[in-house]
Amino acid sequence: MFVVPFTSEMTDADLARLARVFDLSTHMYPKQRPNPTSPGVARLDHFSGLYLERGPAEGEWVLEGRTWGWPAAESVHEWHLLAAQAAHQLDPTVKMPERRPTPPVQIDERPVEEVQNRRFAAFRRHLVGLS
Repeated sequence: MFVVPFTSEMTDADLARLARVFDLSTHMYPKQRPNPTSPGVARLDHFSGLYLERGPAEGEWVLEGRTWGWPAAESVHEWHLLAAQAAHQLDPTVKMPERRPTPPVQIDERPVEEVQNRRFAAFRRHLVGLS
């Protein structure tokens, strides 16, 4: 889906910031044995999540969006922007993706004088001052 790499020492303050931005559940410090799961995960929708993963080098991290459904392209783009903004707060060298222009919303309009329900015709005439 998308990947946002960044470099950070990942202090407790950084984890708290990610937890606030994404409602990220973290488990950085395993209690008994090494935990193979992701250090952090946040739910984006019913079939999608944002995962905090360790990068290939020491001190490198990746916010990776994954999905098992078919979210709208606009939703994925908004999640990508949010992940990039959070990573940019931790590492100012993170490049922000271009914001896509939002398409205009199409609204079905009908003429004011047309009334679909006769019950409300008298009420409409009263409101517009015709009766």
